[in-house]
Amino acid sequence: MEGNNGWNYLFENLPHWRIRDRFPYVYDQLTQSPSGEYAILIYSIAEVSMCNEVGCLAVFESREHPVLILNAYKAHFSPQSPVFSANGRYVCLKSQMYLSGQNRVECPLLLLDLYDRQFTVLTMDTHSYQIAIQNQTDKELVLRLTPYSKPSESEQQISIQIAELLWHPFQEINMLERWLKR
Repeated sequence: MEGNNGWNYLFENLPHWRIRDRFPYVYDQLTQSPSGEYAILIYSIAEVSMCNEVGCLAVFESREHPVLILNAYKAHFSPQSPVFSANGRYVCLKSQMYLSGQNRVECPLLLLDLYDRQFTVLTMDTHSYQIAIQNQTDKELVLRLTPYSKPSESEQQISIQIAELLWHPFQEINMLERWLKR
């Protein structure tokens, strides 16, 4: 993989890496945390439907000796820049998941806690918004949502109480459908 910013890992061993052997125009996007301690890789990005490019997610720790701490391949992620909190602990990512039993696509916002290696699923509608973590304390995250297409719409702020979230260990990331059933 080109542009790996010194993160040397056998990326070809990741699930679904080899789709590039069957499909043209597959690419990857690696983003480092502000401290450089973590890397977020959205990989094997391909156009799955018209104007909808998504890939799998891998999260690494320690650039000198990269360790894969999270690999999500059942949900898909758009080639966006992950949104890190100021201290690099939290990461917001927009995701997409096809729920075959319900024949629908769900687009939750995933919040990763890199320090405690856990995630939560936020089912708020963020599809048409740019997301930023505006403020963070030990008890609260404040997200700022800015509309992409309608500048006349005002920004929204959403306060998330960390203690009220239902957290799941990273090992359960590929069981997302279980957390999204209504």
